[in-house]
Amino acid sequence: MDSLGAMGTVTLPTVVPAPEGKPLRSETDETQSRSRRIAQDPAYWNEQEAAAIAARFDLLAEIWDEERSSYRSAPLADALARGGPLPKGTCVELGSGTGVLTPLLLEHWPITFCVDLSAGMLRKASSGIRLRADSCRLPLRSGSAAVVVLGDTSLFAQEVVRLLHRDGVVIWLNALGADAPHFVPTEVLLAAFERASARRWDAVQSQALWGQWVVLRRQ
Repeated sequence: MDSLGAMGTVTLPTVVPAPEGKPLRSETDETQSRSRRIAQDPAYWNEQEAAAIAARFDLLAEIWDEERSSYRSAPLADALARGGPLPKGTCVELGSGTGVLTPLLLEHWPITFCVDLSAGMLRKASSGIRLRADSCRLPLRSGSAAVVVLGDTSLFAQEVVRLLHRDGVVIWLNALGADAPHFVPTEVLLAAFERASARRWDAVQSQALWGQWVVLRRQ
């Protein structure tokens, strides 16, 4: 049975169970704290922070897919199957990295912009319209996105709201669930979007494999 939580959050039962052997990241506490602070106050982000993150992921690009590609798609696949209805139109994937999630998105949205800070990560990607940019300030037209997908990346809610058309949705993904480096609780996501838009938002969420997904809609 579905369960209704605080602030209009519906939690669906898990249908893709988690096996043993979940990877754990040593940097999780630090990066979760940073991601939560950015979601609550985008002014925490600055050019120095962006440059450091880009440099780190440029170095990780060569080895990124060796382990992560085996499990990162499961939460997205489940969200696409059970988090609808999902609108047609243009998709913007923020934190697209090497493009592990992009093929699934292209099946639903043939026009998908893949945005990442790291040039090294984008060079490894092979599909979608690749765009190197900072998610806090995107060179995309206001109201142009039917869907904005954020896979283990930071949230700049004001910019996401600017991009979305009126009936657009947000898909938030953490491939390692509450242990993911960029995990932010659903109630914090909802509060950030409500501050950014002065509107109420609802969420549908669930887990798949080790990950968690949330589909958020403006009311």
